[in-house]
Amino acid sequence: MPRNEYCADNELYEQISYLSFTSSGSSSKSEKTKMKQILKKAIAEELSDMQKLCLVEYYLNGKKMNVIASELNLNPSTVTRHIKRAREKLRHIASYY
Repeated sequence: MPRNEYCADNELYEQISYLSFTSSGSSSKSEKTKMKQILKKAIAEELSDMQKLCLVEYYLNGKKMNVIASELNLNPSTVTRHIKRAREKLRHIASYY
């Protein structure tokens, strides 16, 4: 899938930004907006295509990991690993801001 398809979808950044990336205690609108911009850039530039696909299916489309795995013809543990590594990478990037 094209990289731009993921970058255009603001709902993904909205959902992911509310994970634990904004757990710094303050939750002002400007901080949330800044975090969404950071996540948007990080997702577009730092994640693999498979990590992006798994994140979209899991968080945006609400699919279970085993459903994603069967659709992509992967082992469920592989999907779990892609999502886990993507979250770790995004959390690491967000921690600098």
